[in-house]
Amino acid sequence: MSGEKEGYFEAALSDFVFDVAAGGAIRHLVDRGHSIEQITKELDYPVPRAKVEKAVHRYMAETGMLISKLPPEDEKAHIHLLHEKDTRKLHEKMTEYIEKFGVQNSYMECPFGKWMKDDENKFKHVISCLTSREQEYILGIQWERGNMYHILNERMREIGIKLSMHTDEEWKFYFIQYI
Repeated sequence: MSGEKEGYFEAALSDFVFDVAAGGAIRHLVDRGHSIEQITKELDYPVPRAKVEKAVHRYMAETGMLISKLPPEDEKAHIHLLHEKDTRKLHEKMTEYIEKFGVQNSYMECPFGKWMKDDENKFKHVISCLTSREQEYILGIQWERGNMYHILNERMREIGIKLSMHTDEEWKFYFIQYI
């Protein structure tokens, strides 16, 4: 076997072994809203943080938990926007929309990557209202430079409501209605 083919085979085998040994556990813990730190601690054997981060990001992207663009609004999809400063109203509307359109069609706009790369002080200030567990969750995600959208699972609802309550930023929540 040539060196290139051998390297490819070894990489594929390594990925397969990693997926069998830890992939299922990682996916399960991501679905439960665990942070990278929590996932790393709960695995049965030590896995480098970078490898866990990569697996988490890949899984979030593959499942649509984390997207870089909303679908275009057209005859197939209508997008409802919610941005509300009144926490009680926000929570009520968010719950109503999630029940109506489903968690899989409910997203929070996340400018974290842009701030992490362009304005670290703003990023730190914005997330300072979050608990260390919530900050850990945000910090563990591989955010792209532009806005991204994170599905409104329990963890992101908790974070989104807290950010809406305690920051001056305008937080936007999107609910996609497929027609």
